[in-house]
Amino acid sequence: MQINDFKSIVTTFADPGTELLFDRTQIVISVNGDLITGSISARSGDVFVDEGSGAEPASKWILTRLARLPLLAARLRESIPATQYFVSPAATLLPTLERGPHENAEATDDALAMTLQTIDTRSPLEATVLYVTSDAGEGKTSLINQLARTQAENYVSGTTDWLVVPIPLGGRHFLRFDDITVGVLQNRYRFPFLYYNSFLALVKMGVIVPAFDGFEEMFVESSSGEALSAMGILVGSLDSQGAVMVAARKAYFEFENLRIQERLFDTIRTYSVGFAKLELKRWDKPQFIAYCNKRGVEDSEALYRRVSERLTTSHALLTRAVLVKRLVDVAAKSSSLDELLEKLSKSGSDFFAVFVRGLVEREANEKWIDRSGEREVGSPLISVDEHFELLSQIAVAMWEARVDYLKRDYLEFVADYFSDSTGMNAFQAQQIRERIRGHAMLIPSQSAHDAVEFDHDEFRLFFLGEGIASQLKALNERAQADAFGAFRRGVLPRQAQHALVGALSRDSDTNLIRVINLLVAVSGMDAQVSYTHENCSDIIIRLLNGVEGNNFIIRKLTFGSDALRDKKIRGVVFDGCYFSETSMELTELSDCKFQDTRFAQLRLYDSTSTSKIQFDNCTVDSLLFIDGHREFWDPSDIRLQLENLGVTYSEPSIPSIGPEVTGRLSPEIDDLEKLFRYFMRSTHISESVIFMKLGTRGHSFIDHTLTSLLRRQIMVEIENRGGGDQRRFRLGVPLERLNSAINLARGSFRHFLDQFPEST
Repeated sequence: MQINDFKSIVTTFADPGTELLFDRTQIVISVNGDLITGSISARSGDVFVDEGSGAEPASKWILTRLARLPLLAARLRESIPATQYFVSPAATLLPTLERGPHENAEATDDALAMTLQTIDTRSPLEATVLYVTSDAGEGKTSLINQLARTQAENYVSGTTDWLVVPIPLGGRHFLRFDDITVGVLQNRYRFPFLYYNSFLALVKMGVIVPAFDGFEEMFVESSSGEALSAMGILVGSLDSQGAVMVAARKAYFEFENLRIQERLFDTIRTYSVGFAKLELKRWDKPQFIAYCNKRGVEDSEALYRRVSERLTTSHALLTRAVLVKRLVDVAAKSSSLDELLEKLSKSGSDFFAVFVRGLVEREANEKWIDRSGEREVGSPLISVDEHFELLSQIAVAMWEARVDYLKRDYLEFVADYFSDSTGMNAFQAQQIRERIRGHAMLIPSQSAHDAVEFDHDEFRLFFLGEGIASQLKALNERAQADAFGAFRRGVLPRQAQHALVGALSRDSDTNLIRVINLLVAVSGMDAQVSYTHENCSDIIIRLLNGVEGNNFIIRKLTFGSDALRDKKIRGVVFDGCYFSETSMELTELSDCKFQDTRFAQLRLYDSTSTSKIQFDNCTVDSLLFIDGHREFWDPSDIRLQLENLGVTYSEPSIPSIGPEVTGRLSPEIDDLEKLFRYFMRSTHISESVIFMKLGTRGHSFIDHTLTSLLRRQIMVEIENRGGGDQRRFRLGVPLERLNSAINLARGSFRHFLDQFPEST
């Protein structure tokens, strides 16, 4: 370590308001109120520090004396509970382009070992962002926690030199990574010795790998873009060094629309950053059997066969870790398993609600027995429906408090409120207050002392959706006020939205059109750019799915990304609405009218179905045929294509004002769009990668197209930090501007170049 690097890193540990002092060969620094003095020397080009017990390398002194990493390893091992009966899932790894330019995904049966190996062998020439992706409830959090514990134990034993630090975000929107990171270190891991800048310095040194868990609903899918902006700032601050893990449903470079990726890429494009993806696979029979054997199930094969014959081998109850755990819990009472399987086999897509109800029935009928003496001996204290209501109130209370746990006093307050609203007597209320902390759906929280949280976030979001649905069913002013209070807290996670819509749809007594009317009224209580408006729009479009609209009118709503994807909407009028970029894969629209409505982009598939659709004074900014690789930007071209799909316009057509195009991209534009996709995987690309990705078009691109791009600084040649003599390039202009230029070029490479003057 050189002296300038030493000074830069040590300064990040100094207490605010103090200075790092050098006096000849002495160093004086105040860290957490302690005055540290030592002598510094240089040998063999490295800095050494001596506090009186012998000189040691500066990097080791920083890690042990200032950063106290051995203590952090011990705190991680103590604070992160071991995942009981952990089974490492199968996975596929898509490495960074620096490590795997051929982009051949590597399969593994041990995601834990693969992740450790990937981070251990990361390239020192770039910052690495490793996405851990899967659907909800399939083991991302368990994997990250197990990684952290394993690395902490390895660090203590001296077999590794870096740590994984899980930083749970809980799906909440945020603006400042520094507050969250330092808060987690102090509150969750009881480690108050790092400031955010010193934490970043350790990440850049490669001795800490932060693992951000909880991007599920906010990353990319959120229209606010807070997560993307904060992520870009974080990665940019690493200055092409270190590694970061991100748990999300999919990596940002996998999204169809480049506009979604602009916010992050344009923040980091001047740095060397490589993106990799570890995609967790759903459990198969080997993982199920391994888990059952660890649980001590007598005949794991028989249990698997018994469940798979009723529900098929691909059912979530056999393939999702969180549900397998609960299934084995039920299997311990084999007499109730067959009855539950029978209900599940008939439940279809609503199986999760049926499964949760089965778990709650065991709790209500076998454990929560009334001891007040006022009922028959052995009678349940409260009914299954009342259990649902109580758990829903707890989930809503967590949502309103913006936490994923409740402390004891607040939990007892919710229990007392439930008892009062349901007419319980004093002795029954006391029993509920005492037993709620031990409910099968709740566990002690790791985030706060004397607090409880749901056994899994999936259960919390399910009961949150159930709770808000219960409020909406009243269809009165109180329901409107309650919904407004819940929706304004933040963007409701997708799982909670699914649970809310499911709860409303399964109740035959609920008039969905009246619920939609109520939601329209709630959306009008807040600004158009607000959480309230976004939540109401998302839920309304979900409620319209499969409902006969009978010319029901939706006015002045803004719908988020992919709002129309896989929706079956019939007989609805959209008036004065706005649709963000949306896929129409598996979408069926019939007998619908759109008036004074704008679409940012419609992405059409072979599976898209439209019938009797009318446009009245509508605008479509972009029309993309995914299966045919054609995109249209000119209004007259878009109108012609939509009319071919059966869309009718109420106003007369206008002639095209731009150059005549067919919507088919020129080869050069097609090459550019392919390369833009690969720039999402790495901020820098070498000639060999260009040849590999463009195939037979590679030589033409290098010899002709690239020259024009370099003259206009659309692409910029950078230093080759690796071996060999091949050239390396990065984008020289923001991705946002490039996307805009491609849209305006309407498929013509010449028109694209005209928007960028040649540099002198």
